[in-house]
Amino acid sequence: MGSVFFEVKGELDNFYLFLRSIEVWLKTGRCHSEILAEQKMSEGELRRPGATIILWLKCEQTVHDERLNARVDSMLKEGLIQELLDFHARHNMHRIQDGKPPDYTKGIFQTLGFKEFHEYLMLSEEERNSEVGKKLLGISIENMKMATRRYARRQNKMIRGRFLQHPTRQVPPIYELDTTDVSRWDELVKSKAIEIIESFLKESPCPIEPLKSEISEEKRNIDGNSYNYCDVCNRVLLGDDIYAIHLKSFRHMRVLKKKKRLEKKSKNAEESLKCD
Repeated sequence: MGSVFFEVKGELDNFYLFLRSIEVWLKTGRCHSEILAEQKMSEGELRRPGATIILWLKCEQTVHDERLNARVDSMLKEGLIQELLDFHARHNMHRIQDGKPPDYTKGIFQTLGFKEFHEYLMLSEEERNSEVGKKLLGISIENMKMATRRYARRQNKMIRGRFLQHPTRQVPPIYELDTTDVSRWDELVKSKAIEIIESFLKESPCPIEPLKSEISEEKRNIDGNSYNYCDVCNRVLLGDDIYAIHLKSFRHMRVLKKKKRLEKKSKNAEESLKCD
């Protein structure tokens, strides 16, 4: 009966997936695995092919870092510290007084600044004005600048990963515009952007070439719809890439280590019995 709901061997061992498969069958009259396969086939498709282009503003990393540092300095001049102190007094202090640790993983508390300035915000006004407090403020400012630079790098990495290095995703044309030298903005950014957009709207050839895909041959050969069974964890994983990630995961390595330990213990017990 289970094959009516899900066709993949091994998935029926997952109780919750089995219940979900029954629910899908009752609502649609179709196999859950069939619907999932259709979703996988359409994954990465553009909603409006040919109606989108991306203008990616880039600059040299050292210049970008300097601009990000200057941005933080500007925020400090405009009253960032007082804003953090006021917010901390209104919201975070209540959690601490109730014995709850500050949570920097949810909502506005994920914003750059709260976590980096936490130790400084915990000081009294007298402690903040001391030499120790001033030193801690300087460390907090540097931590915020570092976190801002790191966040910007992650954004660049995300763009490359999602648009230039994804083996199955449909990607619109991406044009890189160099913003390193702001004195040449009109020449290197504004004029090029206008030329790209006009060519796109008129559907005429554009002399400016979009970025090319950076997908390796190994990634091109990845089957995103394959079913892979992990006999160590007793799980079925959809897609070669997901399976490869799973094999390196902490959970898989922990289960593997436990099984090896049990096998060794069993082997030692058997050898002990033979000796007796």
